[in-house]
Amino acid sequence: MALELNPNAILGFSMETLMKSPEPQIAEIVILQNLNIAPYDIQIQALELIRSRRLYTHTAVVMAPKDFCMVFIQPNDSPRLNLHLNGHIFISHHHDPADGFPNIEAASSWIQEDGYDTSSSSSVVRRSVVPTDSKGSNDHNIISEEEIRTLARLTTTVTVTAEIKSYLQNIITFLRQHRAVDGGITARATKYFDTMIKCLAPLHGLDYVTPSLVAIAARKVYPHRIIVTVPERDRSLQYGSDLAAVSAVLAGVTPESIIEDVLEEVDTPL
Repeated sequence: MALELNPNAILGFSMETLMKSPEPQIAEIVILQNLNIAPYDIQIQALELIRSRRLYTHTAVVMAPKDFCMVFIQPNDSPRLNLHLNGHIFISHHHDPADGFPNIEAASSWIQEDGYDTSSSSSVVRRSVVPTDSKGSNDHNIISEEEIRTLARLTTTVTVTAEIKSYLQNIITFLRQHRAVDGGITARATKYFDTMIKCLAPLHGLDYVTPSLVAIAARKVYPHRIIVTVPERDRSLQYGSDLAAVSAVLAGVTPESIIEDVLEEVDTPL
């Protein structure tokens, strides 16, 4: 059965509404949920928006702002995004429901809503009330544009030693040669990996990269990229391996487990 989705619902706004505004523009942060089940053409539009910062309509071209970010939200076990679009996503993060949702559960009265069972509300994770100033503002919890500029500038001064560079390259090599990897370790991924380690250093108050930061970067850059091979494509079958045995070895393998295997195998510099 073909799945048809309304592009307006996916983009989060109506094209008609967008074009009627005095100066059509796109928000600095766009959040797209379940784009992975959208038609191919819609996903390609999102890719074009990332690559060119332009959204083409029938009557005009809408420009994205200079500082632009797209966030994709989808279930962990859902289909992947288009291969090319997926490759342009900088990092990924998996949130386990068992960790709770402290940013949306407290400060709101959803627990007391009519019809909600409050018998187990004592076990619900709650966040503390966000502090505000005398005017009721919580602007001090917002990262300013100047702070973002400063962090971006600091990434250009981060020192990456030869040992760290070698460690990074070894991780990439081991990922490519892992028997369970069927693709995803691309040149763009390597570029993002290198960028990510430099971004993490200022966030940790450092002007140099440590092995632990490289490991964190690997866990963020590669999980959504790695394509886990199917038993029928395992390289060892060319040398007489039994398909049933290969299937047993690859059972339960995930991108996250592959990354952990590689981080354990690669020697960490001192």
